[in-house]
Amino acid sequence: MLLSRALLAFVAVAEELHFGRAAQRLHISQPPLSQQIRQFEEDLGAALLVRTTRSVQLTPAGRLLLERARQLIAEAEAAQHAVQRTARGEAGHLTLGFTHSTVYRVLPDALQAYRTHYPAVALDLRQMTSDVLIDGVRSGRIDAALVRLSPTMDGPDLASRVVARDPLVLALPVGHALADMARVPVQALHGLPWIGYQAEGARYFHELVEGVFALAQVRPDVQHLSILPTLLALVEAGMGAALVPASAVQGHAGRLVYRWLDGATPPAHAVLSCVWRADNLNPATARFIALLPSPDADTDTGERSFPQGGGA
Repeated sequence: MLLSRALLAFVAVAEELHFGRAAQRLHISQPPLSQQIRQFEEDLGAALLVRTTRSVQLTPAGRLLLERARQLIAEAEAAQHAVQRTARGEAGHLTLGFTHSTVYRVLPDALQAYRTHYPAVALDLRQMTSDVLIDGVRSGRIDAALVRLSPTMDGPDLASRVVARDPLVLALPVGHALADMARVPVQALHGLPWIGYQAEGARYFHELVEGVFALAQVRPDVQHLSILPTLLALVEAGMGAALVPASAVQGHAGRLVYRWLDGATPPAHAVLSCVWRADNLNPATARFIALLPSPDADTDTGERSFPQGGGA
């Protein structure tokens, strides 16, 4: 309890109007209680009780204090409860960042689970590119972020956990020559008109796709550089092909063709991570992280999340 013992002792006597019963209620003996109330009155400079050998009555000042004390006790109990819930991460505030590519799969489920378990936590959502989100986490402006974490963004000041792996698929304009193939050999990308990822705005995907090209020793003909979801619009407009996360396929049926890529070693997967500062002190952060899917359960091997042969 946040209130003074003297005030709580006064409330017990004022409600019981009997020192003996009040002492029993407080689990103390009567003489120390009487002494505590006298000292309390001296400290306040006001008589709170009228004592006789047969009764105890409240003075007008005592009645006013009892009314105010009850309000203070209710507020103190509410404050104590709120503080305890915040300390446990069940209330408070969480600033959560996320990249656009998380909206296809992970983010909706994560937000629904978090809101169900912790409705008293105020959520502040920030959608940005991964590099900007990482800067926000480092500065403390963002508690946790769902990002595509490239090795060049990581550091000892950050903690991270993989929450999903998403296979890359080849996005093609409708009517593209490679769309006749059920699976496209990675060597077929050499010299192909291509929409690449910006090195700054989409550093993770840029490095991932460049790694695929380097291992396969292929070099497409890059026509434009962009980020999701604009990159998909450029493919749809016939300006080139692109490698995109399979989860981004949703919502583009009939406007784009997607095909699995053969021959990439190892198979290309986009990893989604939750990142937070290693010294993060917000208990709500740990609660959010605990609700995220495990990488093993959420690992996507390909065909299970995308039709065989790719669909238009």
